[in-house]
Amino acid sequence: MINIAADSQIPDIEHKLSEVFTADYALSFFESDQITPKDLKNIDALLVRSTVNVDEDLCKFSNIQYVGSATAGINHLDTNYLDNQNITWSHASGCNANSVTHFVMAVIGELIQEGLFNVRQTVGIVGYGNIGKRLYQLLAALNIKVFACDPFLSDSQLVEMDQILKCDLITIHAPYSTSGLHPTKNLINQSHISDLKNKILINTSRGGIVLEDLAIQIKELIYIADVWMNEPIPSHPMIQEAFLSTPHIAGYSIEGRSNGSSIIANSCAKFFGCQDKKQGIANSLLPWPHSLEAIVRDIHGHGFPVSLFNAELDLIAISKTLKALQIEDLSDGFNSLRAKHPARHDFNAYSFENLSNLDEEINLDFFDRIKSFN
Repeated sequence: MINIAADSQIPDIEHKLSEVFTADYALSFFESDQITPKDLKNIDALLVRSTVNVDEDLCKFSNIQYVGSATAGINHLDTNYLDNQNITWSHASGCNANSVTHFVMAVIGELIQEGLFNVRQTVGIVGYGNIGKRLYQLLAALNIKVFACDPFLSDSQLVEMDQILKCDLITIHAPYSTSGLHPTKNLINQSHISDLKNKILINTSRGGIVLEDLAIQIKELIYIADVWMNEPIPSHPMIQEAFLSTPHIAGYSIEGRSNGSSIIANSCAKFFGCQDKKQGIANSLLPWPHSLEAIVRDIHGHGFPVSLFNAELDLIAISKTLKALQIEDLSDGFNSLRAKHPARHDFNAYSFENLSNLDEEINLDFFDRIKSFN
């Protein structure tokens, strides 16, 4: 019998495990803010989210063999400790790439509507991984001039950071790191004050990648943040100062969370040698439940399909709710807003059928690019 402990907030994990496990297992659930080392004494596999720090303090009384995180990031995993203890670990890399891409496109849509950005301006992307590539392809398909940099990749279309800092809008999609050849802690810092004046900066990666005080120091900077230092108790002044402030929900789409559950369920079963490898049934695309006419109007009016992204993600309302929290309510409120984030689908979950019938001149290259993300 394989004993598995899973965070109760990992969506549908019970069903996902039942689909792929061919061996007997026992599943128990825990709350991320209540788990103790003693709870893991007889556990073989631990499945977590980013709200649990998996380290020696948590695992010291256990015989855990496998740790899986239903997240794209791994900052909450002490991988050195796990490796030294011969504990296999994995995470759900890329699980929410479409969701975060959707978030950034929705931000750009809001900025366009507010007259703070237009499609004739430039976008710089820091990090050319799962999210960076998708953003690059979508923006290029809309004929927006876009640049990307990534020091870990060799690609002829990538540029240096200096070129990114010249762009009108900069969006960050890099993992948080404090060591190595290219650490990202405080990647955007005091040395960039002059570069960031009259610019837009979006951070959906990790709070520590941007020196947050810059958003207060540089009055000419439009800062949009979904991630913060010291979550779930971020800086109250920072939340107020940012143009849009959201409680770490960029990757919280239905598909993003479900993908994370599926990936770690399969990884866990594979580790124990009991993975059912039968292919699952591909999800069919959903009909667009909003106005196709609005998308056509947006493309003609703005050169950007604002409502395609904003119909499913009301960033203004989310930001207003977070900004309304008092300092004493910030921790509970931040967690509550994240847990109760309204269900939303990724942009590529929809077929947009009959869109071309509304306007034969619509930019179908853009919609073909969306289909390629499925």
